[in-house]
Amino acid sequence: MKYTILMSCGHQVTVDLGGKNSERERKIKYFETQGLCKECYKKEMQELKASKPFVLNASVLPYISEKNGSILLSLWFEGNTRPYKDKIKLLGGYRWREKTSATDFYSVERRPLCWNKIIEEDQLKDEIAKAISIGAESVIPEQNLFSFAHYQIALEAKKAWIETHKQSSESSDVPDFLKGHEWNHKLYGKTGSYAIYPDGEKMTLTDEQAAEVKKYLEKE
Repeated sequence: MKYTILMSCGHQVTVDLGGKNSERERKIKYFETQGLCKECYKKEMQELKASKPFVLNASVLPYISEKNGSILLSLWFEGNTRPYKDKIKLLGGYRWREKTSATDFYSVERRPLCWNKIIEEDQLKDEIAKAISIGAESVIPEQNLFSFAHYQIALEAKKAWIETHKQSSESSDVPDFLKGHEWNHKLYGKTGSYAIYPDGEKMTLTDEQAAEVKKYLEKE
């Protein structure tokens, strides 16, 4: 049965109510005292969102980069993001899509939309600096049982990846200066100033050594 009800915001809305008469009366009373029309509800949600601080969130994902074994993280902005939309786009990589956090992985509800991106663990420091540079008030890492479980899963996957690639790094195809070392299979820099990070320590390379590394990476 359809009813035209004067909502608490002062606007009339036609709603379709079913059930027993007492249940319909209860719902009508609720709408009259607390209900909002669609536009007023939308405005209230926008005002609530605008009152929240602009922050960056981070959550570990339960898998790694198959390319270099790096643990992956999901970053997303929350709060009053509207004034920062263009600046967020300029940071690179962020897209307006469903949030990917540890909690969302196990939620049966539709994930909320937000500006988010996926990064490798060694990019986090730079991404935090970028977020703060455009006005983010703080960085909030997700901390719950789900995020802890994801970290443990990713950590085990990283260990397995390192062990597998450690064995391959001892093969004859690997440059001599890399044999027996663990590294992320990334070459940094440019002509005249190349570097890699075996065992987490910086090693500068000549252009000839860099060429060896490039040749090896192409074969992977």
